[in-house]
This record gives sequence, structure tokens and C-alpha cells, in this order.
Amino acid sequence: HLRSGETVTISHDLIRRIEFAGVPTGAEDAADPGHAPGAFQLLQNYPNPFNPSTTIAYELPNATSVRVRIFDPKGALIRELLHETQSAGRHELTWDGTDSNGARVSSGVYLYAVDGGGTTLSQRLILVK
Repeated sequence: HLRSGETVTISHDLIRRIEFAGVPTGAEDAADPGHAPGAFQLLQNYPNPFNPSTTIAYELPNATSVRVRIFDPKGALIRELLHETQSAGRHELTWDGTDSNGARVSSGVYLYAVDGGGTTLSQRLILVK
């Protein structure tokens, strides 16, 4: 759509280059790996469902104390994966499907929560065997 409200259709094979002015595309972060995100974000774990392990990723806008924990559906703590101060930027860690005693947990739905900068974000993850 153009600013005038008119719509223009262009064939895919005629497109050589597209420029986005003033539109965040996500490519900015890829061009500058040290770029800090504008907000605390929790990304979906991958793979999900998983077996035997999954990667949890999150982004921090500032250096802050971070806790990453796994809970069962009733809210019981299964394992604390991390509790440390981290720098701004993207971070990843892996959960191997074990509890705090090193025992494999059963198949099912679990929650992972990331606390950072006074905010807690959580997502579901699914372990299948």
C-alpha cells in the first residue's frame, strides 16, 4: 500500500530489492550482534516438543540478575537452571529434562520461567519420550 492509499501489485520475479524505511524488520539485530533488545523477551524453546533436551532463549535489554527455572504444571519447582547476573543481549541455555537431583522427569507439559529486571516471563514446554 502506498501512502496515498493506493495498492500496487508487483510480480515476484520483477522484485530486485526492497527497502524498508522506518519499519523494524529484525535485521537490525542480525547486522549488529552486540545490539541490545529494547525489551525483556522470552522466546519459545526449541525444539518443542523435545526429547532429550531443549534450548531456552531470552533477550535482556540491560545487564541484570537472571533466574531460569523449570516447574511442573502444579507449580512445583523441578530445577533451577541459572541464577546469575548477565549482560544485555540474547542468551540461550539447554535443559536436559532432568530435575535438581539429576533424575529424568516424566513425559508431560512443564513451564519455564525467566526472571529478569523485576519481571517474570514464562512459556510451556513439552517433554515426550
